[in-house]
Amino acid sequence: NNSRLNLSLREKNGLAYHVESNYNAYQDTGVFSIYFGTESRNLEKSIAMVYTELNKLRNLKLGSIQLHKAKNQIKGYLARGYENHESLMLSLGKSLLVFNKIDTLEEICKKIDNLTSVELLEIANDIFVPEKLSTLIYK
Repeated sequence: NNSRLNLSLREKNGLAYHVESNYNAYQDTGVFSIYFGTESRNLEKSIAMVYTELNKLRNLKLGSIQLHKAKNQIKGYLARGYENHESLMLSLGKSLLVFNKIDTLEEICKKIDNLTSVELLEIANDIFVPEKLSTLIYK
Protein backbone atom coordinates (compact mmCIF):
# COMPACT_ATOMS: atom_id res chain seq x y z
CA ASN A 1 0.00 0.00 0.00
CA ASN A 2 2.89 2.38 0.68
CA SER A 3 4.05 2.08 -2.92
CA ARG A 4 0.63 2.87 -4.35
CA LEU A 5 0.16 5.82 -2.03
CA ASN A 6 3.64 7.15 -2.76
CA LEU A 7 3.08 6.83 -6.47
CA SER A 8 -0.33 8.49 -6.37
CA LEU A 9 0.24 11.27 -3.84
CA ARG A 10 3.93 12.00 -4.21
CA GLU A 11 5.30 10.98 -7.55
CA LYS A 12 2.37 11.47 -9.93
CA ASN A 13 0.68 14.46 -8.32
CA GLY A 14 3.29 16.09 -6.08
CA LEU A 15 0.74 16.50 -3.28
CA ALA A 16 2.69 15.06 -0.36
CA TYR A 17 6.29 15.19 0.72
CA HIS A 18 6.01 12.06 2.87
CA VAL A 19 3.59 9.10 2.82
CA GLU A 20 3.52 5.96 4.93
CA SER A 21 1.07 3.30 6.05
CA ASN A 22 1.29 1.00 9.06
CA TYR A 23 -0.59 -1.84 10.69
CA ASN A 24 -0.44 -2.75 14.36
CA ALA A 25 -2.12 -5.96 15.51
CA TYR A 26 -3.69 -6.32 18.93
CA GLN A 27 -5.23 -9.36 20.59
CA ASP A 28 -8.81 -8.56 19.55
CA THR A 29 -8.40 -5.85 16.92
CA GLY A 30 -5.80 -3.83 15.07
CA VAL A 31 -5.04 -0.36 13.76
CA PHE A 32 -4.25 0.45 10.15
CA SER A 33 -3.02 3.98 9.63
CA ILE A 34 -1.96 6.16 6.73
CA TYR A 35 0.15 9.22 7.36
CA PHE A 36 1.10 11.87 4.86
CA GLY A 37 2.53 15.36 5.04
CA THR A 38 1.12 17.96 2.69
CA GLU A 39 0.41 21.65 2.42
CA SER A 40 -2.99 22.89 3.66
CA ARG A 41 -4.06 23.78 0.13
CA ASN A 42 -3.53 20.14 -0.95
CA LEU A 43 -5.22 18.50 2.05
CA GLU A 44 -8.68 17.74 0.64
CA LYS A 45 -7.31 16.50 -2.68
CA SER A 46 -4.75 14.32 -0.86
CA ILE A 47 -7.42 12.77 1.38
CA ALA A 48 -9.59 12.10 -1.68
CA MET A 49 -6.66 10.36 -3.40
CA VAL A 50 -6.06 8.16 -0.34
CA TYR A 51 -9.72 7.12 -0.41
CA THR A 52 -9.44 6.45 -4.14
CA GLU A 53 -6.49 4.11 -3.53
CA LEU A 54 -8.34 2.34 -0.71
CA ASN A 55 -11.37 1.90 -2.96
CA LYS A 56 -9.15 0.35 -5.63
CA LEU A 57 -7.99 -2.18 -3.04
CA ARG A 58 -11.64 -2.94 -2.26
CA ASN A 59 -12.78 -3.23 -5.87
CA LEU A 60 -9.88 -4.46 -8.00
CA LYS A 61 -8.04 -7.73 -7.53
CA LEU A 62 -4.29 -7.49 -7.76
CA GLY A 63 -2.89 -9.09 -10.89
CA SER A 64 -0.46 -11.96 -10.50
CA ILE A 65 2.59 -9.76 -11.14
CA GLN A 66 1.41 -7.06 -8.69
CA LEU A 67 0.62 -9.71 -6.07
CA HIS A 68 4.01 -11.38 -6.53
CA LYS A 69 5.83 -8.04 -6.19
CA ALA A 70 3.80 -7.08 -3.09
CA LYS A 71 4.53 -10.43 -1.42
CA ASN A 72 8.25 -10.13 -2.14
CA GLN A 73 8.29 -6.57 -0.81
CA ILE A 74 6.63 -7.60 2.45
CA LYS A 75 8.93 -10.58 2.87
CA GLY A 76 11.90 -8.30 2.25
CA TYR A 77 10.72 -5.88 4.93
CA LEU A 78 10.30 -8.76 7.36
CA ALA A 79 13.74 -10.19 6.62
CA ARG A 80 15.31 -6.77 7.07
CA GLY A 81 13.47 -6.37 10.38
CA TYR A 82 14.91 -9.68 11.57
CA GLU A 83 18.41 -8.26 11.10
CA ASN A 84 17.79 -5.60 13.76
CA HIS A 85 17.95 -7.48 17.07
CA GLU A 86 16.07 -4.86 19.07
CA SER A 87 13.28 -4.72 16.49
CA LEU A 88 13.19 -8.52 16.31
CA MET A 89 12.89 -8.92 20.10
CA LEU A 90 10.10 -6.34 20.26
CA SER A 91 8.28 -8.08 17.42
CA LEU A 92 8.66 -11.53 18.96
CA GLY A 93 7.54 -10.24 22.36
CA LYS A 94 4.48 -8.58 20.85
CA SER A 95 3.62 -11.75 18.93
CA LEU A 96 3.83 -13.79 22.11
CA LEU A 97 1.69 -11.33 24.07
CA VAL A 98 -0.92 -10.78 21.35
CA PHE A 99 -1.16 -14.22 19.72
CA ASN A 100 0.41 -16.42 22.42
CA LYS A 101 2.80 -17.87 19.84
CA ILE A 102 5.81 -16.98 17.75
CA ASP A 103 5.93 -17.92 14.07
CA THR A 104 9.30 -18.36 12.42
CA LEU A 105 10.22 -16.16 9.47
CA GLU A 106 9.78 -19.20 7.23
CA GLU A 107 6.25 -19.82 8.58
CA ILE A 108 5.30 -16.18 8.07
CA CYS A 109 6.69 -16.19 4.51
CA LYS A 110 4.74 -19.36 3.73
CA LYS A 111 1.52 -17.69 4.93
CA ILE A 112 2.30 -14.68 2.75
CA ASP A 113 3.01 -16.92 -0.25
CA ASN A 114 -0.32 -18.74 0.25
CA LEU A 115 -2.37 -15.53 0.33
CA THR A 116 -4.51 -15.05 -2.80
CA SER A 117 -5.71 -11.88 -4.50
CA VAL A 118 -9.31 -12.92 -3.71
CA GLU A 119 -8.47 -13.16 0.01
CA LEU A 120 -6.80 -9.74 -0.12
CA LEU A 121 -9.90 -8.30 -1.77
CA GLU A 122 -12.08 -9.78 1.00
CA ILE A 123 -9.80 -8.37 3.70
CA ALA A 124 -9.75 -4.94 2.05
CA ASN A 125 -13.55 -4.97 1.90
CA ASP A 126 -13.70 -5.74 5.59
CA ILE A 127 -11.12 -3.17 6.71
CA PHE A 128 -11.44 -0.25 4.30
CA VAL A 129 -15.19 0.31 4.51
CA PRO A 130 -15.55 4.12 4.41
CA GLU A 131 -17.93 4.11 7.40
CA LYS A 132 -15.23 2.42 9.53
CA LEU A 133 -12.51 4.94 8.64
CA SER A 134 -11.67 8.08 10.55
CA THR A 135 -9.40 11.05 9.89
CA LEU A 136 -7.12 12.94 12.24
CA ILE A 137 -5.59 16.14 10.88
CA TYR A 138 -2.66 17.95 12.50
CA LYS A 139 -2.21 21.52 11.35
